[in-house]
Amino acid sequence: MRYSTILFWTLLLIVGITVSFKLKEAKSSTITISTFGKQPTIVVDKANSIKVVFGQGEEIFYTASKDEGRSFTTPLRIGKQAKLALGMTRGPQITTTKDFTVIAAADHTGKIMAYRLKNNETKWSKPVNILDSDTTAKEGFIALASGKENNVYAAWLDMRLGNKNNIFSASSADGGKTWSQSRLAYKSPSGSVCPCCRPSIAADQQGNVYIMFRNEIAGARDMYMIQSRDGGKKFSPARKLGMGTWILKACPMDGGALAIDATGKVGTTWRRENTIYYAVPGTMEQRIGEGRASSLVKTAKGNYLVWQQGNNIMALSPNQLSAEVIGTGTYPRLTALANQKVISIWEKDGNILAKILP
Repeated sequence: MRYSTILFWTLLLIVGITVSFKLKEAKSSTITISTFGKQPTIVVDKANSIKVVFGQGEEIFYTASKDEGRSFTTPLRIGKQAKLALGMTRGPQITTTKDFTVIAAADHTGKIMAYRLKNNETKWSKPVNILDSDTTAKEGFIALASGKENNVYAAWLDMRLGNKNNIFSASSADGGKTWSQSRLAYKSPSGSVCPCCRPSIAADQQGNVYIMFRNEIAGARDMYMIQSRDGGKKFSPARKLGMGTWILKACPMDGGALAIDATGKVGTTWRRENTIYYAVPGTMEQRIGEGRASSLVKTAKGNYLVWQQGNNIMALSPNQLSAEVIGTGTYPRLTALANQKVISIWEKDGNILAKILP
């Protein structure tokens, strides 16, 4: 009898450990969001719904999850743009405001079109051009962020000054329905910023807007940041990020990422040569690892980073001493859920994949 009791509890313990292991394994399994598509971007709204946009050919697709990424809706085609800019970090971008989901997509004719969806509705608006020009954003790089209420901010590479790329921006107070006049946010002293690296933009609830971009000054392709304290109307002089420099007679096609935490602290991640760095503006950069195409999100737990190293997608979480491989593919992106979970997405062989980070 005693032997049977011991055997029973031993088997129960083994089963419990096995179940616990399997649940943990399933929790961090890779999710297939779509079996087609390129260059996905991701955001979470105030209702904790995950929203993803990506491109396929000249078409723009949208999908969402209301169960923390366990399942996603069938991708919905929301628009088509001739010569849609797609690939090498070019692709549609997404953000959410108090009442709207907003998508911006650039094309190589020089336009950047905005699409909007009101909360609890299913029909997307007809697109409107963010620019006050139809031909000046031909490189196809666009960054999008939201601030207080229904404020949206956009930054892009614009060629209206001497046919050279500089940083322009615009804002919307109605969730992307109408846009301000296009404003020059930064003009490089060399005449052009790096022409093939996507800028990044972030905004907070107090009207601060930050834009990060790769500059091109005297042969150096270093990262710089500008700040606006008045909702994007005026920007500060540019400040170089990090202490090192990168002399390069080519474009690295890598713009990094910018993020703000709940307290207003700004962090950046970017590549110099073959190394990924993290840097707070005005401080020395920290080496993260080898690779390219890094993304960043700041949470109450700390910083989460993902990047591409060869064919591997690498991730570094606040509770980890070293990075781990979370999958294979290219161009990872990140966003944080309301419960402090973080989800990464990337593309692999024409599929859009995702994974919850530890």
